[in-house]
Amino acid sequence: MVSEKAQQGGGLMLELRPYQRESIDALYAYWANGGGNGLIVLPTGAGKALVIAKIIEELLADYPDMRIVNVTHSAPLVEQNFKEFIGLSPFAPAGIYSASLGRRDSRAQILFCGIQSIYKRTAEIGDVDLVIVDEAHAISRNADTQYGKFFKGIKKNNPDSRVMGTTATDYRMDSGRLTDDMDSDGEVDEDGQPLRVKLFDDVVYEAKITDLIEQGYLTKLTSHKTTAKIDLKGVGTRGGEYIPGQLSEAAEKIIEAAVAEDMIMSEGRRGGLFFSTSKENARHIADCVKRHGRPCAVLTSDNAHQTKEIFEGFKAGKYWAISSVSMITTGTNFPWVDFISLILSTKSPGKLVQILGRGTRNFPGKEDCLIADHGKNLAYHGPIDQIRPKAPGDGDGEAPKRMCPDENSPGAVRDVNGNFGCGEMVHASARTCHCCGYVFPPSGEVKITATAADAPVLSTEAARWRPVTGRRFYFHEAKPGKKDSIKVAYTCGLTVINDWLGPGHDGFFKAKTDRFWVRHGGLRPMPKSVLEFLERQAELTDTEEISVVPNKQKPKYMSVADYRAGTTRTHANNDNERPADNDNMSAGLREMMDADIRF
Repeated sequence: MVSEKAQQGGGLMLELRPYQRESIDALYAYWANGGGNGLIVLPTGAGKALVIAKIIEELLADYPDMRIVNVTHSAPLVEQNFKEFIGLSPFAPAGIYSASLGRRDSRAQILFCGIQSIYKRTAEIGDVDLVIVDEAHAISRNADTQYGKFFKGIKKNNPDSRVMGTTATDYRMDSGRLTDDMDSDGEVDEDGQPLRVKLFDDVVYEAKITDLIEQGYLTKLTSHKTTAKIDLKGVGTRGGEYIPGQLSEAAEKIIEAAVAEDMIMSEGRRGGLFFSTSKENARHIADCVKRHGRPCAVLTSDNAHQTKEIFEGFKAGKYWAISSVSMITTGTNFPWVDFISLILSTKSPGKLVQILGRGTRNFPGKEDCLIADHGKNLAYHGPIDQIRPKAPGDGDGEAPKRMCPDENSPGAVRDVNGNFGCGEMVHASARTCHCCGYVFPPSGEVKITATAADAPVLSTEAARWRPVTGRRFYFHEAKPGKKDSIKVAYTCGLTVINDWLGPGHDGFFKAKTDRFWVRHGGLRPMPKSVLEFLERQAELTDTEEISVVPNKQKPKYMSVADYRAGTTRTHANNDNERPADNDNMSAGLREMMDADIRF
């Protein structure tokens, strides 16, 4: 967490990482320019506890009488933040207010608190100048909650008090970004104040996880294709999240296969974390891991009193893994963890980011953290560094949906893989059903670019080479005033990845097309139009492999970065070969197109 500590003249000299220093300076500049309640966004493992400690230390140096309260939602975080500050300022007047930690130092000038213990005790702790909230995403926008009552009490004691916060995810699934304005709909609390409020005015600084990985401050996350996947057919949604009981039943069916798969791919890994939906799932997972010869602890609310013992056993190597439900998503620090298994599905982007953040901390000899996603989470949300929740009010009303056609649906047709769908209702824009993988036909503007099994964790993941099992060319009709182009659909197993060529275009697009033509053995002169290209496609050899990366504009999907041409002309136009890929010249061309080309 700290880049360097050196003993000089009996004092502790600490050097902040550049982004830590920048975040603190950004907060001070924000306040100096009249800003209000500021929010610092740092990825998990980036050292939020140190940033908080340094802010308190520097404010005390400038304002010796300032009263500061650091509040968060879990006892381990309270203890962690307290220890970080005391390590930096061992003689500071700091205390703890947490029932779980057995301390109620209500009059300490610097107070580290658990919200559950302190929200009714604001009169007891007295005036506060600054409240620092760690894990600020845990704050509900509803004023009639523990945090809401706490801040109301703080403001009652000192109307001029100010708030700042730190978090890895500056958004909530139920209300968008923490800095978004809220519409209270006229609802008020018992004091006549708006029931729904925003606490933070602006994000004053944000460090990107991909930047910190590139700079060496965090460990990269990688994903591995999984075969055992939760079947979400029939799993309903309540309050914006999958219904726990139904999801648990669906997950239970794949646990044996998922763990067996995990044991193979995690061979040689130092430590693992398994995340599930229910206590029953967590226990089943742990039993499976142990049957494979690796010690695994279970941690749920049933044995929360054993948390410290289990964590210490994990650190000491007594356990290779911990199987948990809702107990290790935040506030834990296991830097050696290099394998994470998701035997759950979540619609909450914040929850996913927090879970995967358990694997980003650096550790000697740790090169990456491998993610096994059995819940189709990465395919649903896209790379975690690209998650951008909508603001409240955007897209009001129920999202447009369509049915994934099962074999009993009127007019149902098999998809490109020969399968019927499952009957689930999916978003109208979906290219593939998130439950069964059904590929919607061209009239539905299908574009499969990443299956749930191999979706990337980060948008900056290195390009991956994939064998090409099929290639087809489609006429791509342009909008008026633009030039037509060719859509190339590569089939890689059960995934279809699209690219575009422009034989009638100019500049880079034409050069890219000519390069494709020559590398695949096409004769000169190169085609000068889409129709000429399609008529002469029998000159081309097959494509053996393509290299794919997450699409920059739409990170959920994949783009072709490079290709390796084969030597076989599989599309030769003769009676002994299958017909050339030019059956796309029928009517209804526009209905067969995906998205508008971006050139």
